[in-house]
Amino acid sequence: MKRVTFYYVRHGRTEYNRDGIIQGGRVDSPLAEESIWQVEDTGRALAGVDFARCYTSPLGRARQTAEIILAGRDVPVAPLDDLREFDFGTIDGKPQKQYGAKFVRCYLRQNFSSVGGETGAQVRARVRRAFQTMYDESADGDKVLVTAHGALMRYVLLEFYRGLGPVRRKIKSETLKTPNAGIAVLAGDEAGIRLVQLPLSAVDFVDHGYRGSDS
Repeated sequence: MKRVTFYYVRHGRTEYNRDGIIQGGRVDSPLAEESIWQVEDTGRALAGVDFARCYTSPLGRARQTAEIILAGRDVPVAPLDDLREFDFGTIDGKPQKQYGAKFVRCYLRQNFSSVGGETGAQVRARVRRAFQTMYDESADGDKVLVTAHGALMRYVLLEFYRGLGPVRRKIKSETLKTPNAGIAVLAGDEAGIRLVQLPLSAVDFVDHGYRGSDS
C-alpha cells in the first residue's frame, strides 16, 4: 500500500500581514524581513525530514517560504495552482480597517462570489484536487513539503480531518488559526488522505514529539 506523508507549512509573515492588508489569492507581498526567523525555525524543525519533493502555491510568499526551508537541499520544487490562497475578489489587497466589515460578512458565509471571488465549495474542490495530484505523483514512502496558505488550511481541515464529526469539523475549520510558518501533517494511502496533526508553530511541533526525523 502506497503511503505518503505531507508536511503542510503556511507561508511566513508577510509585509501585508504586518501592515493589515487583506491578502488572498489575487494579491501577494514578500515575507517581512523581521519575521524571516519564523520560517528559519520551521526549516530547523523539519531539518531531519528527507523530502522527496516540494509543492508550493504559485504565489511568491509561499515560494519564498519553501526556498528558506529547503536552503542547501536538492529538493525539486513544483508550483501547483490549486494550492493558491482563497480568492477574496475585489477585497483582496484592501486595508482591513476600511474593508474588514465587508470581509467578515463574506467570511461568515464562506462565499466571496458577491465581490468577484471564490466560494468555499470551489476552494474545497481545489484542495481535493491538489492533494490527489500530489499523492498520485509521489512514490511509496515519500515525504512531501507543501507550502501554501492560512485560509486554504481551513479547507484542508474540513476535507481531511477525521478527529471530529461533520458539524464540529465545520466549526473548527472556520475558527482555525494557523500560525505563520506553522506546520501540519497529513498522511495519505490508498484509503484516502487524513489530517493527523493540526497546525503548530515550529517550537510546539518539536515539543509535541515531531523531531523532524523519519523515525
